[in-house]
Formats: sequence, C-alpha cells, structure tokens
Amino acid sequence: MEPRGTSIARIARMAQDFEQLLKDVFGEPLSKITQYSSEQLQRMQSRLQELAREAIKDELAKLHQEIAELRARVAVLESERVQASADQV
Repeated sequence: MEPRGTSIARIARMAQDFEQLLKDVFGEPLSKITQYSSEQLQRMQSRLQELAREAIKDELAKLHQEIAELRARVAVLESERVQASADQV
C-alpha cells in the first residue's frame, strides 16, 4: 500500500471513512445519529431526575412521619415527668 499524503490527511480520511460507514450501516449521517443520541440522553436524564424527585418525596414523607412519632413520644415523656414531679410534692 502506498502512503497517501501526510499522516494528518490519513486521519481525516479515516474520519470520512468512519462517517461513511455509519451512514451505510444506519442509513443516516453522523449528525442525525448524534442528534438521536443527544435526545436519548436528555430523555434518560429527565427520567432519572423524575425518579430522584420521587425518591426524595418518599424519604421526606418517612422523615415527617418519624418526626411526628418523636414529637408524640416527647409529649408522653414530658407528661410522665410532670406527673412524677407532682407525685414527689
């Protein structure tokens, strides 16, 4: 095989060959494939954000429930302490 120009020219030719291969395989130019990939990435990111929001909502609901239970427990303990103090008097 004869060298064809500089190594930079060979790299550019390889990139053109790769783009042509993608077009031949997928029937679309590289720009369309890239656009499709970007759209897919955006959809995945949106779905991930939605899942994260749902998970945070669930965790917040659990925390609110736990806080309510702790407040109720503190109220019981305070009333027991007041009762114990009244019994000592």
